[in-house]
Amino acid sequence: MLQETKVVAALLLSVIGVLSSGRAAVGQSGVDRADIVDRAIEYHGGDRYQGSRTRLELCSRPGCYEISAAVQGGLFEYRVRGPVRGGVREVLASNDRLLHWRNDGAMEIPPERETSLRDWVMGRVYFAFLPYRLNDESVVQEDLGIETWSGRQLHKVKVTFQPGSSTDADDEFLYWFDPETGRLEQFAYSFLGSPGGLRFRPLFNYRRVGGLLFFDQENWGAAGDELEVELIDPDFVASMERISTVELKNIQVEDLSTGVK
Repeated sequence: MLQETKVVAALLLSVIGVLSSGRAAVGQSGVDRADIVDRAIEYHGGDRYQGSRTRLELCSRPGCYEISAAVQGGLFEYRVRGPVRGGVREVLASNDRLLHWRNDGAMEIPPERETSLRDWVMGRVYFAFLPYRLNDESVVQEDLGIETWSGRQLHKVKVTFQPGSSTDADDEFLYWFDPETGRLEQFAYSFLGSPGGLRFRPLFNYRRVGGLLFFDQENWGAAGDELEVELIDPDFVASMERISTVELKNIQVEDLSTGVK
């Protein structure tokens, strides 16, 4: 899956940021928080994110990944199973556990592999549950105000990560929200690599399951080591190449406080 793993493993261990009301607030880490992000998290599911277990399939060009994501307050357990070169990988990552299977056989995990395996899990979980983790303590937000796309006004926020918080802390993201409802409409990110590049993800097929709002994503890309995420605007997007469609299938959400599905 192209660059689906380019997300911070440190997000797995950070504490959910405190939701605020009114103007941009200051989180526990002392960094500014954009009010539109708080409203977006509430619109997409709010407290339901922190007391539920979701099972789904995330499907794109390389195939489908089975995801089970359970969160209760500050406790989480993410389990991902899907194709890798040479077979099938399955990883369970929680607050204090990391387990790895390859072709259904249990694997030893040397310390130097732990971060990359958590990255692999989070690279699939993170995008499936946006904007849930945008208030994590490792996240730095910059409210960029209103921007017009095809005659429609969207509220843009830039997200970066605190230095050293992960293996991919240099990646930068832009998110565009409906200014009235807070619904996430599209996002983009830059990444380093050989080569690096940009991704742009417009969202579609919204549906609410068990109180959580899910969506599919079109995946557009541009390659280049000097490309910055601020380049993304309607004119630049017109020059990008369509890579794939990211679809969520067979979604089931269980309320862990009641056991109701």
